[in-house]
This record gives sequence, structure tokens and C-alpha cells, in this order.
Amino acid sequence: MLAPRRHLQVRDRFPMLRQEGIAVEYFPQYVNRHYQPHSLDVVLLTYFVRGSGRHVMGEEVFQERGGSLGITHYGQEHDVVTDADGMEIYNLYLDLNRQPLPSLSAEFRDLLPNILPLHPTFQNLLNRRVRLVFDEPERITELFARMHRETNTNEPGAAEVLRSCFRILLIECCRQAQRSGVQPGVDDTAPQIAWLERLRRHIDVHFVETLMLEDLARVAGVNPTYLSRAFRRYTGKTLFGYITDRRLQAAMVRLRGTSEKIMRIALETGFADLAHFNRTFKRQVGVSPREYRRWMSDLR
Repeated sequence: MLAPRRHLQVRDRFPMLRQEGIAVEYFPQYVNRHYQPHSLDVVLLTYFVRGSGRHVMGEEVFQERGGSLGITHYGQEHDVVTDADGMEIYNLYLDLNRQPLPSLSAEFRDLLPNILPLHPTFQNLLNRRVRLVFDEPERITELFARMHRETNTNEPGAAEVLRSCFRILLIECCRQAQRSGVQPGVDDTAPQIAWLERLRRHIDVHFVETLMLEDLARVAGVNPTYLSRAFRRYTGKTLFGYITDRRLQAAMVRLRGTSEKIMRIALETGFADLAHFNRTFKRQVGVSPREYRRWMSDLR
């Protein structure tokens, strides 16, 4: 019999999470021998420092031995089952309704949404759960340790230090994703999957361009009708729904982190005109781009 699913409320547990939309909790020796799936009311970044265990993220199971980061989004089920000796773990709780996210350089802006979908409507079968394995885990451990300290101190400037460390963490995540990619929750080397993953990554690079079904089918080497069906099974999104999501998230990052004119943002993220951008943005996000920018500005 499957273990019952629990939904845990953590938003009110940490003053810093309520104020800044971010908090870090530390488990020097976390022991859990039985699978107990649960979800949270925030985005969860689980960083494994040392020890051995299994990170169950929905249907995927990853063997963890330290140096990896698992990201579980709003409402997504996960659990960590450890060996008898336990694991050293940091949990970073992130409320994207309270945390506007720091501004990143242009080279990382379009990559960030692959790591942190900026709104629940942009979740798909591939980004609901994200995993990165770091080449230099010691640097990541230092960042989490500092963020944990700032979460739990009353020293002046704690929020500013926490935000600065979080920005560095996001840069490190983007760097690692550039080097090795975001580990998918599927075997992307399997022949029936590999071509879809190659196409998805092609879209992630070229989403601001005019993309036609026939052209994408030629890139993939398959029939257009088959491509549409297969892509939806693979991602849970229609082909052009996925493209629109990538464009909107790129626009959201720029609305959060720059003062660029909305018209320029719309055109440079792949939309044909401002009216279409405004309609699509409000339908997906629930507010207009101007209202979204004002809301994010008020949080800073």
C-alpha cells in the first residue's frame, strides 16, 4: 500500500521566509528510513552535503551521496530516504510570490526559468522536479551554510547578506547547467526520448525566433503530426504552448530585473507585438506585465 501523501505548510515557520521569501534550514544528520511522500507550499531546494540515501522526486529516484541539488516545485511530491547513518542536508525554502529573484546577467536570464519556473502555470513534466550535480560542491556548501546563518540571526543586514548569497547560488546553478545541463527525470539517452530532448534544447536556445511546426519537424527528422503528439507526451505541453511558456518566463525575468520598456521586452522575447504579449501574459500569469513589474518592485 502506498504511503499517504502529506502537504506541509512552511510559509509561517520562518520570519525571514515571510519577509524575504527565502529561508534555509539545516539538518546535520537527517535520518529517515521509511518512504513518506509529501509536498510543500513553497519551492524546495534540497542540497545534499554528505551521506547516502535516495531522493524520491515524484516517479524518479536518485541515489544521493553529496554535492547535488534537488528542486521540487509547488505541490510536487518528494521524500528523502536515508541509510542508517543519515545525511547532512540543507533545505532552502523559496516563496516566489515574496522573493522577486535577483537580477542576473543576460547570459543567465534565459537559462534561469529551466531551473526555477516563475509561476505554477509554467510547470511541465520535465521542470516540476529539477536536479543539478555540482563539480565543486564545497563552494555550494559554503553558500548554504552562510544562508542558514543569516536566516537565524538578528544581526543588522541579515536579509541583504541572504539575498546576496542566494544570487551567487543562482549563478552557480546556471553555470553548472551550462556545463552539464539540468538532469532530466527521464533517460534522455533512450532512442525514443533522445530526439525529443534534442529538440526541446533547440527550442530553449531559439525560442525568441519565429518557429514553425514544419521547420521544427525537419530539425527533429519526423512527421509534423507525429512531432506534435510526441512532444506533448514528453513534456505535458503542446509544442507551441511550451514555446509560449519559455517566451513568457524570459519576459518575466526581465520585468523583474530590468527597467527596459515593456514593448522592447515583448519583441525581444519572441512576441510579434505588444498587444499579443499583454493578452498572453495576463491570461497565463493573471496580471498584466505592467502590474507584474509593479508588484515585483514593491517586494524589493
